[in-house]
Amino acid sequence: MPEVSVVIPTYNSASYLIEAVESVLAQTYQDFEVLVIDDGSTDETEQIMRRYQAPVRYIRQQNGGVSVARNRGIAESRGRYVAFLDADDIWLPHKLARQIAALRQQPHDQVCYSAFTVVDFALNPIEVRRSQRQGSALEDLLTRGNVVATPSTVLCERTLFDSVGSFDPALSQCADWDMWVRLAARTEFLYLDEPLVTYRQHSNNMSRNAPLLEYDSVQVLSKGFAMPELPESLHARRQAALARNYMVLAGTYFHAQHYRDFVLCVARAVTMDVHQIRYLTAFPQRMAARLKTRNLSEAA
Repeated sequence: MPEVSVVIPTYNSASYLIEAVESVLAQTYQDFEVLVIDDGSTDETEQIMRRYQAPVRYIRQQNGGVSVARNRGIAESRGRYVAFLDADDIWLPHKLARQIAALRQQPHDQVCYSAFTVVDFALNPIEVRRSQRQGSALEDLLTRGNVVATPSTVLCERTLFDSVGSFDPALSQCADWDMWVRLAARTEFLYLDEPLVTYRQHSNNMSRNAPLLEYDSVQVLSKGFAMPELPESLHARRQAALARNYMVLAGTYFHAQHYRDFVLCVARAVTMDVHQIRYLTAFPQRMAARLKTRNLSEAA
């Protein structure tokens, strides 16, 4: 049996898929299988995948969304570890080797993730994103948002899914965050402050449905803070965490030019936690930085 099962969900991403698969095959650590889960693509994905043989397995299914595709990959996997890679992202050659070695040195940690490099569609670097850990993984995920950021950096023990369940298909934009919260309630996350993944930023992953993001994110936090195994110290931070989330949503609505919803989210955040005013005062600087990053991506 392979040590690692690499799950690549894909939907109409044929233009990127070869680079993703080849980046896995080029790993310095070679004890793996690759599960490409085609979620009902209508492009040339199936023809492209005919060129590959073992250790690559191509599985086509009816379109059900990325969570359903990831769940299919987990169900089909045979490795001790499961690693996720989005079809438009790329691994550095030593990604698996670094993470396997790190987990072996920290046997009590069952999940590992890393920093990553954001690039444009042509792979020109934009920035390196690091996880500014402040507490435990569970504390950070509930009080500071999705600090893992992208599934493409995650490697975890497969048995964890037997206890936490599957990715939630009802959470179209935050299913990965929800999964990390549930995993963090079972194990600590090992973080490697080294960019091991190239994350391609383009219009498909930059555009977000703000109302849907609001629904999903509130659901994630509501579910997370309702977990019976949650420490009492975290229960007490529920309102502040929800307030912070509404302030982040305010920025999303502002960026989408939904100014009424922007004001409503700001009011809700400050009503829930007056300390969110400090976050609001720094809003212009954050928006300027965000616009600068977007402009660099568009100009490249």
